[in-house]
Amino acid sequence: MKASFVYFAVICVFVHYANAQDTTSVDCTKKPRHVPPHMCCPVPDLTTDELMQKCAQFAEPPPPRPPSSEEPPMRGHPHPHGPHMHPCFMECIFNQTEVIGEDGELNADKFEQLLNTVVKDDREMAIIMKESFNACSANANELKTKIAEEIEKNPEFSKQKFQPLCSPFSAMTMGCIKMQTFQNCPSSTWNDNEECNAFRKFIMECKKPK
Repeated sequence: MKASFVYFAVICVFVHYANAQDTTSVDCTKKPRHVPPHMCCPVPDLTTDELMQKCAQFAEPPPPRPPSSEEPPMRGHPHPHGPHMHPCFMECIFNQTEVIGEDGELNADKFEQLLNTVVKDDREMAIIMKESFNACSANANELKTKIAEEIEKNPEFSKQKFQPLCSPFSAMTMGCIKMQTFQNCPSSTWNDNEECNAFRKFIMECKKPK
């Protein structure tokens, strides 16, 4: 749907600016077979049983919106991770852990504390996720600006995707972190096969701002 497409596009543009490394040239006119990212690099979810309880009201995906005569039916395959988590869930997690402070700013120390709790058994992954957080948070103001611009251009971006309950900032920041981690996935975790490698190269080279 349009709101979902815009959401993904903003994350891809944001990750491109956060990721400064070079990539091998790819023919962007030939899109590779889509591979669910978690099948290539299983990035851990930053949740605990305690956080799930505190954010229980957002722990289930939102109910589907009724079909609209102005909106074409959804096409393609179901989401590879199953139903989407409620869009306010990540904001709840970040608020509970103070990754986002009362001033609305990202806190790297609190994010590291969260990693030390959730990803303590995979030091290599924790390091990559910390670096991903730093890369994404360095451009947080640009992300906030892009969100405001998209909402102004397309009110459905906010109304359909996030409802009036929360800001999209936390969810999109986490989306950036996961995408950045996917691109720099530790070799010990990465599923080193032709399809995953081709998909990652395509994302890194072709999902750039126009």
